Amino acid sequence: MKNLAWLKGLIFGILSSLFSAWLVMFFGQILADGLMSFWGELWLYYAVIIPFAIAFTILGVYFDKNEVTNKKRWMISLLCAFFVTWFSGTIGAIFGEAIVRGGLDTLPIEDVLIWGTIYAFILLPITIFYARFLVEFLYHIIRPELKVSS
Repeated sequence: MKNLAWLKGLIFGILSSLFSAWLVMFFGQILADGLMSFWGELWLYYAVIIPFAIAFTILGVYFDKNEVTNKKRWMISLLCAFFVTWFSGTIGAIFGEAIVRGGLDTLPIEDVLIWGTIYAFILLPITIFYARFLVEFLYHIIRPELKVSS
């Protein structure tokens, strides 16, 4: 049987992107004092699915070939959190808006690129812990026989 770690990573990335987008939208709407739609805005789902799928597909293959220490998983979480937040806040937001709205006429692209990068750095203290949870979860899906190592 072929090694399907990449497929496990891809499926995990897609599912976790959908859940993460829903989580951000749901709690964002609650904090904004109003639940307009249970599923939220469609553009966010488009913005996060590509970086999650890429990151966790690569991690699935990497985890399958290597036993990774706890320290290394923290570093991977840091890189993954920054990449996913930066990509979804810049390029993903631009593509998501273009798909949902049908064009980029009203979108200030330069501002999106600048503020998406700023948000990626500002939100890093929060996103790194969420990324660590997801990375650890994927690691135990790919390598269930291993215990948590230091």
